[in-house]
Amino acid sequence: MFILEEDYYFITIKILSILKALQCDKKPFEDYRKLGIIFEFVKNQENMIFFEKLVNQKATNIFDNERAIKLFCDSKLSVSVIKRVLFFLEKQDMIEMNKSQKNGNIDVLLKENDEFKSLIETDALKEDINRCLIIKKYIPKIRNLKLSTLQEKVFGYNEVAKWED
Repeated sequence: MFILEEDYYFITIKILSILKALQCDKKPFEDYRKLGIIFEFVKNQENMIFFEKLVNQKATNIFDNERAIKLFCDSKLSVSVIKRVLFFLEKQDMIEMNKSQKNGNIDVLLKENDEFKSLIETDALKEDINRCLIIKKYIPKIRNLKLSTLQEKVFGYNEVAKWED
């Protein structure tokens, strides 16, 4: 059975959209593991609406809590696939990955080569870029935040601590 969220082309488009929206061609995206969280919300409009509900702390019922747990777990699971996509993009010379000297994390820098520029011209990334800009509006320094800080801002401190144990 085919699952769209596991399609490498789908994931590649989402990752490139995130990096473009967060201006990672100017400064690197710190700690690629945060891409898992952002990816889960950018991948569809329904998740994007739920993101706004979470950051505004309006997710109060048990169903919202279960959905938040599922998104958190999915974001953790998607990191390994995202890592493979990042390695592919690096081989295609579309990104550059470097180990950060200050914290040991892997940072991602977008390279806007001819392939990427032609992709931008087709408007294939437009909807995803707009979703990511909404996330950036709620969490302006998302590119530089630590993973734990991003988790706390999106899912809440007490919840993440419970889920990780």
